[in-house]
Amino acid sequence: MPQISPFQMTEAQAWTGLTTKNHMGAIYQSNPQSASKLMTRIYQTNFGLDLDTYLGQFSPLTLDTDDDYTWDLIGSAKKNVPLTEARIAGVAVDGTSEAGKNFSEFELVFPEQWFSDENVIVGEKNEVYSMQVIADPTPEGSAWVYRCKLITGDPDLFVPFDELAQGKRFSKDWSLVEQTLSKKGGLVNFVSPFKMRNAFTMIRMQHSAPGNMIDRPFATMWKDEKGNTHSTWTQYEDYQFDYQFRQEKNRLLMYAKANKASDGTYKNFGKSGHIKKQGAGIRQQMEASNTSFYSNFSIDYLIDILLDLSEGKLPGDRREFVLRTGERGAVQFHKAVQDNAQLFTPLYNEDRMYKAGGGINGSSVKLPLGYGGQFIEYMGPQGIQVNLSIDSLYDDRERNKVYHPDGGVAESYRYDILDVGTTDGEPNIRKVYVKGQEDIWGYEPGLRHPFSRSGERNIMSNATDGYTAHRATICGTMVKDPSRTATLIPSILA
Repeated sequence: MPQISPFQMTEAQAWTGLTTKNHMGAIYQSNPQSASKLMTRIYQTNFGLDLDTYLGQFSPLTLDTDDDYTWDLIGSAKKNVPLTEARIAGVAVDGTSEAGKNFSEFELVFPEQWFSDENVIVGEKNEVYSMQVIADPTPEGSAWVYRCKLITGDPDLFVPFDELAQGKRFSKDWSLVEQTLSKKGGLVNFVSPFKMRNAFTMIRMQHSAPGNMIDRPFATMWKDEKGNTHSTWTQYEDYQFDYQFRQEKNRLLMYAKANKASDGTYKNFGKSGHIKKQGAGIRQQMEASNTSFYSNFSIDYLIDILLDLSEGKLPGDRREFVLRTGERGAVQFHKAVQDNAQLFTPLYNEDRMYKAGGGINGSSVKLPLGYGGQFIEYMGPQGIQVNLSIDSLYDDRERNKVYHPDGGVAESYRYDILDVGTTDGEPNIRKVYVKGQEDIWGYEPGLRHPFSRSGERNIMSNATDGYTAHRATICGTMVKDPSRTATLIPSILA
């Protein structure tokens, strides 16, 4: 690590694995005296609500085995279908065609059997051209041909060529029948469930320590991010082991890419000769849904995205979304809300204007004032509510290496929009564990270990004067309905 100040006397050292007394000397921690008794943490200690903790507020799904897990989704029986072709007497329509004029018959070709005899269907100009299917559709290769007529009392009305172009989308309105001795009605549409699937992933870390390092005092005390003061190397090792394992787990839950090959097998093998199986993290499960790249972020742009996720899908009182982002993204969100609040006059708001203490450089100021505040929530139209959540993963400059022209890493400006509501009583996004294997701990004791510091009689697994700690978890994630999520990515990452 480079020097951060010309007054810095020592440089931080880095290493992996076993820590000995020589290491303590090399990092200046064996000196019996120091001017300060409290270590200053260089890096930010408040990492915000990390992903593991955030997902912990929703009940995890616990399964009995580590086999792949599946869940079912079913779509709405409401949809529109793109037109493949329109014909009159078997001939494709063109700019001179007058399909349906004089109550004449014409044909519409669709890629699937979605409409039925007696259905009234409409295209884009749905209140101008109302058409009825007058017979059961007939198959033509993989397509379906529908005989149709206009529902109208105007003999001069016809459907222009522009409204019958390939790709125009059609939907069903109702099934119109005669009031006397009608023979049949329109059919019911169904959508079959489809399965989603993911796999468990096992991660593992270990650390070895000599017996004479157990509870060895640090020359200076240090504080963890919770404010707890510690004074021994063992405590520091335990903290770092726990913190780094948690960081690995956070990255796994978010970034993991499934490694199953197209033939259903795995091509990665471990030292035991068995396969390494990796399931999909939250990001990969969201990829199939709503992903947008942006150059200019604004609240209006954000509301458009959230309306796409809400309209016709979520009740007006359940449109609460969480935006997980980095610190730069949080500032950008604040500025966007501030720019959007043009009718609000902050000068006269006591929450943002306040009396400041003292003066400037000792001078007397008649009325010292301060101004500040940060927007972290936004209540939009149609019941949309946005809550901001900062995740240190987005600001990690070791993993994220592309920088943004406005400062910081580009990943910090990314927004993952999560609808974390429930579907049929189940959380939309949750962790998945194998029962009893949520957090696996183990000690491999030698002559001395943390539970036998003085070396009194104990059971040893090896003759080494030290111990090895092991930690593992078997876990995964489930994004039950990816269509209720979205991602906004700065265009520099496109």
